[in-house]
Amino acid sequence: MSGAGSAPARLAPLDSMARLAPLDALRGLAIAMVVLSHVAGPHLVSIGIDLGNNGLGTAGVLLFFLLSGYLIQGNLERQPLPVFLSRRLFKILPAYWLNIAAILALDTLGVGVGAGEAGFPAISYAASALMVTDLLGVEAVSGVFWTLLIEVRFYVFIALYHRLLGGRGLPLVVFGLIALNGLSWGLRGHGSALIVFFPAFYVGVAIHRAERSGWAGRPMALAAGVIAALAASLTLFADPHFAGSGLLLILDVALFVGALRLGLRGRVLEFLGRTSYSTYLFHPLVGVAFDHLFGRSEGFVADLPWMAVALLLSIALGALLHRFVEEPMVRLGKGLEGWGAALRRPPSPPVPGESAG
Repeated sequence: MSGAGSAPARLAPLDSMARLAPLDALRGLAIAMVVLSHVAGPHLVSIGIDLGNNGLGTAGVLLFFLLSGYLIQGNLERQPLPVFLSRRLFKILPAYWLNIAAILALDTLGVGVGAGEAGFPAISYAASALMVTDLLGVEAVSGVFWTLLIEVRFYVFIALYHRLLGGRGLPLVVFGLIALNGLSWGLRGHGSALIVFFPAFYVGVAIHRAERSGWAGRPMALAAGVIAALAASLTLFADPHFAGSGLLLILDVALFVGALRLGLRGRVLEFLGRTSYSTYLFHPLVGVAFDHLFGRSEGFVADLPWMAVALLLSIALGALLHRFVEEPMVRLGKGLEGWGAALRRPPSPPVPGESAG
């Protein structure tokens, strides 16, 4: 594609920045949407506001997918495939497995994370740990894991795609996935969350290429086509739970592009963005713990203080886990990269005249 073939001198300024503030701010908005939908949503139903069904959480998830596609495109251009996959796994898996261990502990204590009194069966824990619940058709131990299954599969898929095709053929991939989802809908009467949302990452990839081209030319036209096709696909084939996701995608894209071009900043949003992964994983447990300890009150006003405390605790827990789990594991992964590179490096030739002793 023409975006991938731009001159290196033009690409360097964007690639040299490991973390752009607008992207952190956007990630902060995304996690705020999701957490508010999950934690506050049940308490607001009593006054006629249903955050779960009006798409706030779906909009947040779609925004996360756009961000991942945008960032992964840049990472693939400057990281060898083993380094790319290693960094993704060291970022995702430690906090993910810790989350599963926490759910198991709460289930053992009878807090009621799982369905029913007995909690989750052993197969759910094993399949969740291996990220194969969808393949085995068993229930995951957390309702938020479905997005991670999609994201991890995207990492592997796009890494192989980039290695084999060098970034070419993006329209074929996107329209092929949409056609596959349409076929699934026609044969089964419902779509697949994996196939429905998978092209959303490629919207992020297309935006990355359009930005690199100066928002003009063929990459810009490609981005517009991918966005329109996916919005139509989500409108036609998304399950009722995700009703309106086609429109939400368009709104998210407008927000995304506007934030990039205007340089969206904000300390609070950037902080939420940096700590969003652990917050995403663990905020459901905060809600479960509160429900178990205090129960649900009658009405919005009585629930408001606990709702606020739950939101703040979710953010604080996410920040702590980011600081003491995510960051050390990422550093460990990078350290192992350096150690492995040192082992693979051929020994330096002896300096003439230098004594072997």
